[in-house]
Amino acid sequence: MSFEWRTDEEQGWTEEDKPKTTAVSQPFLRRRWRFLLVLLVSVTAVWLAVQWQINQRVELATVEVESELLATHNFLLQTAVDRDEDLFRANLSGRDPGWEEVQKTLLSEGLLLDRPMLGWQHEPTQERLTPEDVTFNLTPDLRGAELLYPQNYAITLPDGVTETVTLQQTAVYREGNTRWLYAPPFDDFWGEWVTDEGELVTLIYTERDASVAERLAVDLDALVVQMCAELVDLNCGVGLRIHVRLDTNPDVWLWLNDVENVLKAGPRLNLPTPTLVGMPTDDAGYDVLYRAYAVELATAVLAYQTDYDCCRHQLFFRAVRDYQLAQLGLQAWPLEPTMYSQILANGFDGDVLSHWTRRWQEAPPQFLQVWMIEDPDPIWQQVYMLVEYVAGQETAVSPTQMMRLLNRNSYQGWLADVLLAEYDAPLFSTQFLEYIYAQSQDGQLASPPIPFPNEQIIAVCTDTEINASRNRVYAYDLASRSWAERLTAIDMTLGGYVSTVDGVHYIVSENEFEGSLATYQFYLVEGEEPVLLEETTVNSSQEHFIYYDLLKFGDEMKVLRYEYDQGDFSYILRSVACPTAGCPETEFSGILTFSPDGAYVIEHIPVDEIQMATLDLTEASFEATLYSADKEFRRPLGTHRIIRWLNDQQYGFVQEDGNGWQLFTATFPNSEFTPLFNKVDIQAAVNDDVELAQPNFILLPSSDDLLLYAQGITNRETIAYLIRVQLTEDLSAVEQVELLWEGAFSSIASVSPDGRYLMLADYNFLSSS
Repeated sequence: MSFEWRTDEEQGWTEEDKPKTTAVSQPFLRRRWRFLLVLLVSVTAVWLAVQWQINQRVELATVEVESELLATHNFLLQTAVDRDEDLFRANLSGRDPGWEEVQKTLLSEGLLLDRPMLGWQHEPTQERLTPEDVTFNLTPDLRGAELLYPQNYAITLPDGVTETVTLQQTAVYREGNTRWLYAPPFDDFWGEWVTDEGELVTLIYTERDASVAERLAVDLDALVVQMCAELVDLNCGVGLRIHVRLDTNPDVWLWLNDVENVLKAGPRLNLPTPTLVGMPTDDAGYDVLYRAYAVELATAVLAYQTDYDCCRHQLFFRAVRDYQLAQLGLQAWPLEPTMYSQILANGFDGDVLSHWTRRWQEAPPQFLQVWMIEDPDPIWQQVYMLVEYVAGQETAVSPTQMMRLLNRNSYQGWLADVLLAEYDAPLFSTQFLEYIYAQSQDGQLASPPIPFPNEQIIAVCTDTEINASRNRVYAYDLASRSWAERLTAIDMTLGGYVSTVDGVHYIVSENEFEGSLATYQFYLVEGEEPVLLEETTVNSSQEHFIYYDLLKFGDEMKVLRYEYDQGDFSYILRSVACPTAGCPETEFSGILTFSPDGAYVIEHIPVDEIQMATLDLTEASFEATLYSADKEFRRPLGTHRIIRWLNDQQYGFVQEDGNGWQLFTATFPNSEFTPLFNKVDIQAAVNDDVELAQPNFILLPSSDDLLLYAQGITNRETIAYLIRVQLTEDLSAVEQVELLWEGAFSSIASVSPDGRYLMLADYNFLSSS
């Protein structure tokens, strides 16, 4: 078969006959087009009506579904707040049994809403969530949904201020047979995994949380870089790389809640992904989220880089860790001035060696948690104060090195290694106590509560670094806050005792020993010329001794010579202006108690033998006589126990009778003693099973309060009690009895001039403090 092509020019076209047509009228065409147009409009109207009805039904169905979901979720949140396990379990999807069991465990352990491991506390609201609060993302078949809703947390910021932060939470629901059920995420919920490598930190996260995770990757990497640069002795090697995985499995909360997992994680750390924690809605929310991750990461890095043996001495580890977290700006340092004040009020004496054996060896698990411990025992505060104080010492090692040294078996050894050769236990205790006071509310006052007196503080210190111990005298000037050594101009060894009451006049003794003989020289020093008061030699094997002292009554200064020889007492008073033998003097033959102004003195001549080794005068009886200081006035007071002055006019003593002891008082010039109170009146302040022995007493300055010191004897132990007795203004009757303190002490050594502070002393045959 072939074709022969011809052009128009070669052969013309054959003309075919055209069919004949009949013309249609214009009115008919117009009618036809109108019909078609009406038909099209009708169809469109019907279609739109059907679509509108469909949309209305979908919208109604959607509103109904959202309403049901909101009611279900509000109910679920309330069961979580109430921790009602039965109701909560009834609203869980059983699609994933493992996920379901994790949710039950989170509820039972209080972790479904609260985030204690992050330092966050859920704040339930009074109002239920409304449709305006929640974003609903429904599946096309309306059988599944994601709910995005706000949740509030109380969070402590690094500056110590507690604020409320709102984060966006996500909940997934599936339609069950009869109701909506709280369910695990859909299969495509998280998306693919993403790996982001920084300089030192590799962050692994899912596509869903990429918007926040990308920012976290940069900031967490910068944190570890900062730690390596700023934390001395962290020793970040060239090969250091930390892998952090933002886990999507909710059981990561259980893993994170056991802080040992973080401390043992090494360079691989699992943390909950932001969707599980709560997505930030603003910069403040992101800052909170970042610090939560940063604290966990920093804790893991510190434990890893210091080879911490988890979990030895955990309270000390936590304190050093928190100190460094505060340095990095991640966490507030928890100590406040009120805490230092409370420690002092509780009687802490600075002696770290006698308080913390059990806490060093073991501590409750909550001491390792990241959040602030609610410990009724303030010993955790003492440990934090110790770390704060030690870290500020020039000779101390770095906080990071302190962590490495926690492998020591005792805190004594730890402190010695931390402070290197500068550690001296008694000195450390004193300085530590001074530091605590300086940080307390009183210690931080801009100025003293009352003006300092125009006087000096005198310290007599024993130098034990030389072969023969000697004393050094220092004066502290309150105005200039400076120390100056005294008595440096006199040519004396100061090997005996040094005594002063005004910082101007000193009694100084020098000693020489040869066999059983002891030779003493006593001097009065005022300025640079010592005045020899007496030189005497005594046989040290006999009960015979002499000493001099100074007494100050107002502006008058007295020299007191005291001698005890085989049961005989001798007291001699001389004026400082003429203190040597041959000068005018007043002599007494018994133990003396002076009125506060020095105008009167009560002489006690023993009726029974006194044990001078212990100077126990409690049970001794005396013939008491009241004298004026110059002995021109004399009045016998009878046979009594030792009589003590309450003020310049009143005095009293404690006496045993058939019903126990009583306190009797008298007022000068009347010498008749009348009972003020007895043992029964005071017993109510202590336990009924305590047998109160005879007390010693003093009247507090500038008050009507009598202070009693008494030993309380039980069937197990002896306890010392400090009891305040509030008297009427004329000191004739008792108004109130109050137990101030109980513990181990032997006497009230002194009272501050305003009566606010006491110095207690504890004496025994081996030591005194």
